[in-house]
Amino acid sequence: MTRDTRATPVGDRPTLRTAAPFVAVGTLGLLGLLVPPHPESTTPVQPWHVVALFAVTLAILARSLTSPVRTWADPGAPLFFFVVIAAAREVSGGAMGGGGGLVALPVLWLALFGRRKDLWLSALATLVLFLVPALLIGDPRYPTSGWRMALIWTGVSLFIGPAIQDVVRRLAVERREHQRAAAEARGLLGGARLSSMIATDRAGLITSFGVGAEHLLGYRAVEVVGRVNVSSLHDPQELAATATARDSDPGHVLAELAAEDAPSQVWTYLRADGTRIFVRLAVTELRHDDGTVVGYLHVAIDATAAVSDQRRLAAAEARWRTVMDQLPDATVVVVDPSMTIELVAGAGAMRQGIEGKVGQPLDAFSGPVNMAIWNRLVPLAIDGTTSEEDLAATRTGDEHHVVVTPLDTADGPRALIVARDVSAERRREREVARARDRAEHLFLDAPHGIAVLDADGVVLEVNGALERMLPLPAGALVGRNLVDLSPDPESSRRLLAELDESPARLATTSWTWESNDDHVVHLSLSLARLRADEDTSSDDIIVNVVDVSDRQRYELQLTHMADHDALTGLVNRRRFDRDLERHLVECRRTGARGALLLLDLDHFKEVNDTLGHRAGDELISSVAAVLRRELGDADIVARLGGDEFGVLLPSAGPEEASALANRLVERIRDHTATLDGTRRRVTASVGVLPITYADSLSGDDALATVDMLMYDAKDAGRDRAAVLGVALNEVPRLGARLRWRERLEHALEHDDFELHLQPIQHVASGRITGAEALLRMRDPDGALVMPGRFLYIAERAGLIAALDRWVLAHALPILTDLQRVRPGFVLEVNVSGLTIGDPELERMIVSAATSGAFPPQSLVLEITETAAVSDLENARGFARRVASTGCRLALDDFGAGFGSLSYLKHLDFDLLKIDGEFVADSHRNGVDRTILRSVVAMAKALGKETVAEFVAEGAVLDVARAEGVDFAQGYVIGRPVHHDDFAATYLD
Repeated sequence: MTRDTRATPVGDRPTLRTAAPFVAVGTLGLLGLLVPPHPESTTPVQPWHVVALFAVTLAILARSLTSPVRTWADPGAPLFFFVVIAAAREVSGGAMGGGGGLVALPVLWLALFGRRKDLWLSALATLVLFLVPALLIGDPRYPTSGWRMALIWTGVSLFIGPAIQDVVRRLAVERREHQRAAAEARGLLGGARLSSMIATDRAGLITSFGVGAEHLLGYRAVEVVGRVNVSSLHDPQELAATATARDSDPGHVLAELAAEDAPSQVWTYLRADGTRIFVRLAVTELRHDDGTVVGYLHVAIDATAAVSDQRRLAAAEARWRTVMDQLPDATVVVVDPSMTIELVAGAGAMRQGIEGKVGQPLDAFSGPVNMAIWNRLVPLAIDGTTSEEDLAATRTGDEHHVVVTPLDTADGPRALIVARDVSAERRREREVARARDRAEHLFLDAPHGIAVLDADGVVLEVNGALERMLPLPAGALVGRNLVDLSPDPESSRRLLAELDESPARLATTSWTWESNDDHVVHLSLSLARLRADEDTSSDDIIVNVVDVSDRQRYELQLTHMADHDALTGLVNRRRFDRDLERHLVECRRTGARGALLLLDLDHFKEVNDTLGHRAGDELISSVAAVLRRELGDADIVARLGGDEFGVLLPSAGPEEASALANRLVERIRDHTATLDGTRRRVTASVGVLPITYADSLSGDDALATVDMLMYDAKDAGRDRAAVLGVALNEVPRLGARLRWRERLEHALEHDDFELHLQPIQHVASGRITGAEALLRMRDPDGALVMPGRFLYIAERAGLIAALDRWVLAHALPILTDLQRVRPGFVLEVNVSGLTIGDPELERMIVSAATSGAFPPQSLVLEITETAAVSDLENARGFARRVASTGCRLALDDFGAGFGSLSYLKHLDFDLLKIDGEFVADSHRNGVDRTILRSVVAMAKALGKETVAEFVAEGAVLDVARAEGVDFAQGYVIGRPVHHDDFAATYLD
């Protein structure tokens, strides 16, 4: 029968603290009744009887207060108090003595802590207390008018007492709900380590900072709670841009997104150490029960890796397009606005039969269906929009993926169509999709195992899925104890005992079986008591069993993929850094041992530039195989990136590490000697750092040191190893680099650099119209140090961005001063390829261009061709953003590297600075002059100006003038001078 929960308050059990006021009031009331004088009475009840009865009441009350559960003493004490009241009235003279008000104590006690039936008993006791003496004894001691008092207190017990019980029950329920919600919130914020959880008030002030937020952002909760606004954790420019797009205020953007229940999006967080990370953030409102917004919850997960992957994917796509004509399955077609074919290229053209269609309309080989696509995509490309689509080849029906992109030529805009045969890929994708669908259906539709146990753990019932999971005969489960079936009986016995102690909990465990076919099966079990109703549980236990073998295998595979390079199968940089740091910590604890090797392939870039990235990948994979063969099982070899490999020898000594490094150099030389083309020239340069000599270094410092050693090997002629001696300064070049790094840091801190300007002449007019800013460093002895001695060290030491910012910061005031002397004066400033995309440098450029101190077009930023090739997509974005400010860009050393024509297509530059190799001997070398003439003609056709470098003789200047070069720079024009002397030397 279901219990009437309305009759049982849900409040806490009474305590000594709650009972004390009742005992005090009862004691005072009884004293008031027992203190003489009393009317004369022949009753046998004496005051000491009352005291004894009251002591019994207190004893019963003490029994109730010390019991953790409800017993007979809970209602016994207040009900027995009615007997005490009756005895006290008798002693004090019956009705004349008063004491009726004491009835409120047991009635109120039972209303607060008793059950509904206890109140019924108190009503009955009230009637007995007042009516029985009036009926049996009567006037004058107990007048019959006592029925009025009996009626009032009986009504209080029957009607007001239950109302009080209901109020107490609701308050107790609400208090426990609030306590549970608060505990869940604290547990959620404190236990969520894989995600950042931050709670704020309505103004954005942080009120709670979870453990995951501490790990993600590097702050401690005590540093930010109540002190920091959550907006300060965001990139201010990003918040401002979002606010502008929404026509809002940056401080209210996050609150507005929460009010709109906007989906999560990627934001930039600023960590405590100043670094930036990308997170996927969702902001939700925190509301009271009445719906009032009291704050916001910011839940974020780290998305840095995903964003980086997307950017790398975009860069890879750009590089892929530059080598389109090398892909065997690609067809490249150029059409003019009238849909006439101007160019057909790519191995795919042979299979499509269109190699002879130049000069013919596009519909000569495309059917109506495809022409409808061309008529839509080609005009978009002519207008500057790139489009993509899939179509079926008219002739063969093969599936092709086409990209139609703009192409600017001297004859006007054209559409570049790149079609790639994706028939095999689409077939594989469809097959993979079908296989994935089948696997998903099999996984989703597969029933999981279920068993029902009795209170002792004996199996009462199982389903067929569980019988198939366990390596037991069918029907052998029912009647057996779970402990006997378990591969770990003791663990299962403890689990059942814990379930007995806490029937409401969910108990979980895992079993591992070896099946009949020698496969390991992993099962996940969850046990819970079957619920009989909301307050009680039955004796039976339900067990859910899921086969998680596949999941465990997938997790192992994902773990392997996270720590290994996809191309070579070697461990990646992330895993290698972790292993190296762990080894160094162990060395500091137990003694230094082992060695660190850094191996870089010489001339590898030429393989990619001449044979393509596929050949480069094949070479990287074969070198990785050589390293695996030469190294032991305990050694760790990793691909750190590109053509760079790291090797950790945990126990090798200096001599053993040196011998192994030399052997690796020989093995790689022997291996590449068997290959064809430029791959035969590839060798290896190795840096060797014995941990014995550098055990105090951190992992990053150790890698930086061995990187410098590797460059020592390159500087010494490549194809060799450079080994650290007993101290860092025993390797001359390494010691010099370390000292140079300290000198550069000191020079940046103390402003020991200076700018010299070399004049640039307008060839046609002969006037000095500009200059190039050249960096110099001043030694303590006053000697000038040329940049060739320290720039490459600055790049390896991570100081090049700071140098570029120093140069720009000092060049801008110089340009402003020279503009006053000669309006229209142009200053060219070099920017390292490693600094392209640096946010602080771009902010300086934008600020200078918009300051009004000089015309923006008078500032020219130079980027070398070899720097542009390292990250073409980044260089393109940088060029686009700089152009939007009005400043101009120059492509320096044009012609010095591979892919120069590709840069003209993809990068928007204003000036081409022709590499001095084609200028210096152009007055004597016919080939150089022809190349010079071709570059000038091509630049003019594209609307760009040219600058000839290394013009050291008058004859060279005459050639430059004759070939139409716009500007000249070199010693015949003028040598570099300090910027303070430039105006007096060249402009007066």
